[in-house]
Amino acid sequence: MKARFWKGVMALEANVWLIVASERIKGKQEGWHWDDFFLRRHEWAPADFSWGGYEWIRSPLSLKCIREMKRGDIVIAYQAGEGIIGLCALASGGYEEVPGSGDLNTFDLAAEPALRLDNPVPLAQLKSDPEVAPLFRQLQGSVFKATEFWRGIRTHILTANPHLSDALRRFETEVAKLRATRGEEKDIWRKMAEERSPTYQWRGRTYRRKGEQSAWLRQLYDFRCQICGAQFPTPDGRMVIEVHYLSPLSVIGPIGDHPANMLVLCPNHHLQIELSEKVRVDWERREIRFNGTKCRLRVHPTHAKLVRTWVAERNVGMGQRVTKCYNF
Repeated sequence: MKARFWKGVMALEANVWLIVASERIKGKQEGWHWDDFFLRRHEWAPADFSWGGYEWIRSPLSLKCIREMKRGDIVIAYQAGEGIIGLCALASGGYEEVPGSGDLNTFDLAAEPALRLDNPVPLAQLKSDPEVAPLFRQLQGSVFKATEFWRGIRTHILTANPHLSDALRRFETEVAKLRATRGEEKDIWRKMAEERSPTYQWRGRTYRRKGEQSAWLRQLYDFRCQICGAQFPTPDGRMVIEVHYLSPLSVIGPIGDHPANMLVLCPNHHLQIELSEKVRVDWERREIRFNGTKCRLRVHPTHAKLVRTWVAERNVGMGQRVTKCYNF
């Protein structure tokens, strides 16, 4: 991998992005604080990290930046009201929305490398430096390209945190390694688009999906995610909520086109589950496990009854005992 040097400072062949989190008091549920990432990054799966909802992520500037993101790019973590509080990297490119779906976007942050600064770099200091001020005068938004300002920002970081000089060099080295490696390729958007298609293929035949089943389930949960409870109304009155098939219809066939094989999820949790290698749902305990994490699952009594009946019919048909857990 090629690299060039600015007076002893390694300049990586990666873009640098400034991601602004809205001002929020740590410990409160509303909004986002970057420490939610730095303190819990090894617990949470990639798609847990999203910022601000429909209006925020749909801004043309944010979408343009997300579409340019690549594996190994540097992310500057800026917290409104505090300043730059850390650095991290992208594990893959920015995920674009499925065309025409109106989905929200997220992006995949690498748990490592990441560097939380001991002393945040305040906005006033950044705006007073002509070398970086143009970037920090435009913070009425969320995602900005900061590649050309990296050298100046790096200087401010070290001025406020001179004891982190070695840690910063290690961070840059790890970013270079991340960018030089190829992440696991998954055509997640194709899979998610297939779940919205009116038809699907199974054993060489084409079947029409029962859209009324998923529509009924969305309404049953009041268009809220079964994991986080989030509801995303759009300016034109639609609800951005999705249905995930625990067993794909292309694998299980028409029997799976049933609410018992479905979860109602927000786009972020839908993506997170699609990225997981294994998903385990315990309907009795109302829990879901994925990526090594366990979350509470909101289960409506009517949905739970349908699941019990469906599982019993399937297992009896296959001569198996009824189980309360599914592994997918």
